[in-house]
Amino acid sequence: MSRVFPRLLAMARHGRLARAPLFDAAWYLRTYPDLVLPDGRPVMDAALHYLCHGAAEGRDPGPAFSTSGYALQGGAGAALLHHIAHPGACAALPVFAGTGSMPAKTAPVVLFCGHQALGHQFGAERSFLDMLEHARGAGLDVRVVLPQCLDPGYLAAVRARARAVHLIPYGWRRPGQAPHPVTLGALCAMIAQSGAVAVHQNTCVSDAPLIAARLAGVPGIVHLRERPDQDADLCARLGQTEAALAATLRDQATRFVANSDATARWIDPDGTLAPGRVLVQPNAVDGALFDLPFAPKTPLRVALIGSNIAKKGVCDALEVARVAQRMGLDLRVTLIGPGTADLAALGPLPANMRHAGYALSPVAAMAQADVVLSLSHFAESFGRTVLEAMAAGRPVIAYARGTPPALIGPDGQAGFVVPPDDPGAVVRALLPLLEGPARLRAMSRAARARARTLCDGAAALPAARLYPEAFATRSGAS
Repeated sequence: MSRVFPRLLAMARHGRLARAPLFDAAWYLRTYPDLVLPDGRPVMDAALHYLCHGAAEGRDPGPAFSTSGYALQGGAGAALLHHIAHPGACAALPVFAGTGSMPAKTAPVVLFCGHQALGHQFGAERSFLDMLEHARGAGLDVRVVLPQCLDPGYLAAVRARARAVHLIPYGWRRPGQAPHPVTLGALCAMIAQSGAVAVHQNTCVSDAPLIAARLAGVPGIVHLRERPDQDADLCARLGQTEAALAATLRDQATRFVANSDATARWIDPDGTLAPGRVLVQPNAVDGALFDLPFAPKTPLRVALIGSNIAKKGVCDALEVARVAQRMGLDLRVTLIGPGTADLAALGPLPANMRHAGYALSPVAAMAQADVVLSLSHFAESFGRTVLEAMAAGRPVIAYARGTPPALIGPDGQAGFVVPPDDPGAVVRALLPLLEGPARLRAMSRAARARARTLCDGAAALPAARLYPEAFATRSGAS
């Protein structure tokens, strides 16, 4: 009965929602392709899905209403229906005022457009906060757009670094499908009203901010943190080959900020783009990690830290635990991150493995680890967790894939690099670390030293190089 009643209630409300001007069934199905079968038929009626599942999941019913933004204002229930019944209670597209110190009103404005924030902060979200902090520290007037935000803590962190945070829905890029006119109109109006001199998009998977920037006649900057050439799953989700995506991005964006040399080479493989069009800004890490004590425990705590999805190696971590258990090794594999469907699909975990849950900060995560694993099934464009682990003095064992091996450096010093997709090789790499504390402590010192060298050599690029238009405006005004 508990399952039947909500569906009956949703069916009773269906007509009212379907007729609402702010509900757009075509937009809903286009924005959330997981609701469409391979033959093009919807999994279920769009309005019924929103009422039964979508509103609770934070999905937006159309381009002019933010479900997550409504909830962050205190809105209740099936958000759009509540808005229809109480039109003055909360804004459909809310604007949250900044809470930190503000620059002068004459400061140049840069509009930053972020990822969807789905409830937990990972590398993309932390890097975005770093960029906001850097721009604010350079005296720029930071305005932010988020397409979705399910994490009040993340919203608070963004507000502390911006003059205003807007919730405006926009989905992933789709070949042959332009962003909705309502979305482009809202973004163009923001650019015009704020006087923004540039638009910074925090990912390559969106296109609405870049198209709006072009329509408004201002530069569009893309922060590249993905490696589509090494990530077939991402390309499949975008419906484009990596070559087609790269060509589209080169056409849409004025400038790129790449998080690694490998990412820069992807967007400019022949080095033919104009000088200054591709800038490399490696990810930063929390300086507090360098002060975190290294006190390995018994059994040895071997951690996989991240999103706990198959693509990031959660199944491989299970196999590491099973092999170690069969060998009678004194270690425990810890999964640090949220609960996920992929994690649940593993079933009961072996006795030498546990799920510790999501850690609120890198320091909190590393405090639970003695050795950190990097087991992604795709080429990480950077490997922020690897650098964080090394800064905390935690040796790393990584698959020979993507940028992490370059971060680790010479094999056997700060960590080990093993053949991809080989949990047995991971266990073999752990054996020397189980022989006694001397090897562990030596590798911990080497990892921390290596991280310090990498961080010292990757100082933040001057904001004047990232956003020259803002400083040209400033110079002209003075």
